[in-house]
This record gives sequence, C-alpha cells and structure tokens, in this order.
Amino acid sequence: MKSRFYLFIILVLFLFSKARAETLIVEINSEIKEGPVLMAVYNEKKFFGKTKPNEKTNPDHVLVGAKGLIKNNKAKLEFDIPFGNYVLAGIHDVDNNGMLSGGFLGIPKEPFGFSNNARGNFGPPKWEDCLINFTTENQIISINLRGL
Repeated sequence: MKSRFYLFIILVLFLFSKARAETLIVEINSEIKEGPVLMAVYNEKKFFGKTKPNEKTNPDHVLVGAKGLIKNNKAKLEFDIPFGNYVLAGIHDVDNNGMLSGGFLGIPKEPFGFSNNARGNFGPPKWEDCLINFTTENQIISINLRGL
C-alpha cells in the first residue's frame, strides 16, 4: 500500500513539474549606434525563415521573442529557456515599425543577424549554420547585426 502511495506522489510531481528554464545571454552588436532590437528564438527547423522577428505578433512557432534597445552599438537580451538546440534571428529596427523593413524585391533595409553570425545567399542562412547548442547556465552568445 505504501508503495502505491509513493508511486502516486512521484507521478503527481512528474505531471506538474515544468521544464527548468536556464538563462541564455545574447550580446548584440550593430553597425548603427542606437535604436530598438527585436530577437526571435526558434526551436523547430520547419518554421525557421517563414516569419520575420517582429513585435506585433509572436507566432506560435517562435519559441520566444524579445525587444531591447541598442545603445552605443550594443545591446544585451536574456532568454529563460530550457537547455537545447536553437536558432536566433534578430533585426535592428531602425525605423521603429516593429518589423524588418524591405525594399525592392524584399531586400532588407535594416541590419539583421543570426546565431553563429551565419549569412545566407538570397535568403536566410541554413538552419544548420545558425544552430546553437545551449548547454550551460548563463551561456553567452554574440550576434552581429549587419545590413546588405
């Protein structure tokens, strides 16, 4: 009887426990001195490149998004997420419209960047080139936001 009680307690604790969140620190460098920065964290390859980081919507397929402020070409954002593999995409929202602004043929007008500072040819970089392995509490990654 006691073993059933302990099994029940363990089961309840397991069902109500949440995945532990750790802190991933993102240091951002931009070629433009000041302004808002938007960052999206993806944990599924099938959604990467389908949306742009923005503050107006946080689509279900973006794990988490954040907004910060670049001062003296630098900003820092922190994400409380479980250890795992992620891709980050960010923009320096120079015109403060809450999204990546594009010009002719959708070419970005604002600085942008991805984890591992990966760059793509005629579109976003490959998932594999951007993928980071978040394994350490307070792990720091650096992303450079650059224009074309």
